[in-house]
Amino acid sequence: MKALKELGIDCISTEIKRITESDDPLQSMAYHVIMGKAQVCRGLKGKVFNLNQECENPAYVGKCDDPILTRNDLLEKAKDFPFIVIDCSFYDFHTEKEKKKLKLQIQQCLGVIRKFMWDERLVITHKDFGVGVFYPSTAKFIKEMGLKDIILLDPNGDEVFEGQRAECYIIGGIVDKTGNKRGWTSKIGENLRREGISFRSMRIELRGDVIGVPDRLNTIVEIVLRVVLDGEDVEKAVRSVQSHLVAKWRLRRELPKRTIRIDVNGKPFRVVRKSEIKSFDWLNIRPKDFYEACSELGYLVIDDEWLERILRNSTFDESKNRYIFKGFN
Repeated sequence: MKALKELGIDCISTEIKRITESDDPLQSMAYHVIMGKAQVCRGLKGKVFNLNQECENPAYVGKCDDPILTRNDLLEKAKDFPFIVIDCSFYDFHTEKEKKKLKLQIQQCLGVIRKFMWDERLVITHKDFGVGVFYPSTAKFIKEMGLKDIILLDPNGDEVFEGQRAECYIIGGIVDKTGNKRGWTSKIGENLRREGISFRSMRIELRGDVIGVPDRLNTIVEIVLRVVLDGEDVEKAVRSVQSHLVAKWRLRRELPKRTIRIDVNGKPFRVVRKSEIKSFDWLNIRPKDFYEACSELGYLVIDDEWLERILRNSTFDESKNRYIFKGFN
């Protein structure tokens, strides 16, 4: 906590059970203070967390009459933190099943927000889910807050998101399980333009493609905050939240580029070197995902030494762009 170090605090303690039992006690302390649930006070109480090797100037998170750090103090220091806006203007066009999934993902967004910032930095528009801050429209929120630097995260965006900072990041509150909502985030952008709001439209890519980038709202929020606030590169942030299923989608797209065509007795085969799995360390895949994807695509995975032996006993036919296996000598 930078604010504590500025005050010369060497160690921080607390008796609040929800903090001491959390996965990230220091982040939980900051959250409690900025939400007005606690203050930072002089002294020691409860479990101690060292910020330096020595503990000559202690403080605790709790309640007291003369705090040294309050909610207002942290809000002032954190005024440059971005807003995350989930625009749910197309909520009524979702099926009931999609609506339930949308609600769940928005609730999960709040959990992500709390890892990096605090509740009031999550804004939900057009539909009130009881989390974050609700506004009847995205345009109303932007105009009321006087925001000028805005990024709309759209898979069809004009630019590639590489960690560009903004006052506000807008994400479409869209769950597409029926396949009929492609391009709807771009429609959110069209609505904003009609309201006279300027923004940058950006897509998150993984090595030049949007395939393999998770599309769940909470994962998109986490990618943005990991990159913008923690300084991670986009590829690492994407992999850290990428499910095995999403990684496998991208793997299936990449594998055809790594195959070798071989004709055996007139029958064509496409084979993949066993060692190729190492070249996909940028995807969150397990060995079983690699073998399953190859099997689903009809590719044979062959040990490198065996494949080299096969190729040594083959000739390459340029007209067919494949090897013709002649048999082992």
